[in-house]
Amino acid sequence: MYNKFYGFSENPFEVTPNPRFIYFTPNHRRVITSITDGIKNRRCFISITGEVGIGKTTLIRFILGKLEIEEKVKTVFIFHTTITFKELLKNILLELDQEVTNGSKGALLRQLSEYSIQMAARDETLVVFIDEAQDLPKEVLGELGMLPRLEAFQIVFVGQPEFEDKLNSQGLRQLKKRIGVTHQIAALTGEESKSYINHRLRLVGSTSSKVFAPRALSMICPHSRGIPRIINILCDNAFLTGYSLSQKKIDVDIIREVIKDMENPFPEKSFLSPIITAVKEFHLFPPRVNVLQSKTALVVLSILCLGGFVLLIDRYFQPKTAKTWDLKSLRNPYVNRQPSPMLPFPQESESDKLKEVVTVEGGQTLSSLAKKYYHAANTTLVALILDFNPEITNANLITVDQRIKIPKMTEELLIMLSTDHTYKIHLGTFQNPKFVMFYRDESALKGKAIEILPRKVSPRDTWYRVVVGPFGHKDECLKIIDHLRDKGLLPIFGEILKME
Repeated sequence: MYNKFYGFSENPFEVTPNPRFIYFTPNHRRVITSITDGIKNRRCFISITGEVGIGKTTLIRFILGKLEIEEKVKTVFIFHTTITFKELLKNILLELDQEVTNGSKGALLRQLSEYSIQMAARDETLVVFIDEAQDLPKEVLGELGMLPRLEAFQIVFVGQPEFEDKLNSQGLRQLKKRIGVTHQIAALTGEESKSYINHRLRLVGSTSSKVFAPRALSMICPHSRGIPRIINILCDNAFLTGYSLSQKKIDVDIIREVIKDMENPFPEKSFLSPIITAVKEFHLFPPRVNVLQSKTALVVLSILCLGGFVLLIDRYFQPKTAKTWDLKSLRNPYVNRQPSPMLPFPQESESDKLKEVVTVEGGQTLSSLAKKYYHAANTTLVALILDFNPEITNANLITVDQRIKIPKMTEELLIMLSTDHTYKIHLGTFQNPKFVMFYRDESALKGKAIEILPRKVSPRDTWYRVVVGPFGHKDECLKIIDHLRDKGLLPIFGEILKME
């Protein structure tokens, strides 16, 4: 939106990991050297950890790019980690284009062992990168620690600091002992943060001195705490604000406003404000005011304090307003989403369907949460998060410290039970109803009715849920889902459908 206005060749602060924009600090170079040396020397397990948004995935994608040009190295990237040990083995083999004929754990392990032996005979190495390793169940980590040493087979764990805490828990000491390389990706220093911003701007044909006032740049670095993702979000919002104001250079006022909006979009006015104002005014009385004025002021102040105390008691006993409500949605009841004519397939409890319950941090959005937990962001993923959080009436607005349920993205989540006890499949949710064209000519859906269900997700935005049915059995739905997934037609699994 603002690229042309500021003379950028592309968006310099896109949140999606892009190895082209990678910025190397001495710490990054040490991590890269440790991983490549660990792979070269065939260390069985490698652990890389760092805070959320620190750039782990970008760094790993850069390393994967380097390894892909190596003739003697094959790589597998696993990012769905809430799985069983058997599912992990199966996913690795499938990523290697191996046909899985026997699904038992023992058979899968033998097949992987045989594949590893064949690679060793050719002097090749297989490296499995497991992203979001902190989400691996403890049982899976325990079985990985008990794995016999497979020649030419290595695992690189990439996760948040909680992964290290998990390794220190009882039952995982065997795995911890086998980890030959351990590294942490550190946050950027103040100077590195400034260099990071300038580095990304130079790649799109600009510089930080051209588009940022010096004091504005200095405000960004401490607020971001050296986390690249927060820097990206803050800078992106700053350019959006500057563009809306037709302001070519981002100044302190814009950064201050962006930080304020990120931390608290709707600051509530304290009920104590009138009292505080009265106290301030009381102290501003001239020092030589007469006794009568002093007594009068004291009486007025006492009445104000008493009124404030009564108001405090009254508010304490009244129901609390949800802090996630959008002020516009309170004035516009039509914002609330329409009830769906379908019900989620009622087989698991909600807790079984949840990946995690997270607390929103500064700068996060539903889209960035989707990228964090599913490594992709599209309207389908965000819509499914909204399904689990009906109190969110504006998809563009979540607040700091808000608790949000993050569902597991599974095939079963797409299966909807109709009121007539038949089933329908949620194919995807889109910003444009024309996306239904991807499904109308699909042979597997021949004879089925395709519906487009409008859904209000904010005061200004309507999305469109595409569903198909009816189906008589859940198994029939799962077969259709597998077929459509293989063809890349299900956005829930990170697919991006593009119209010509």
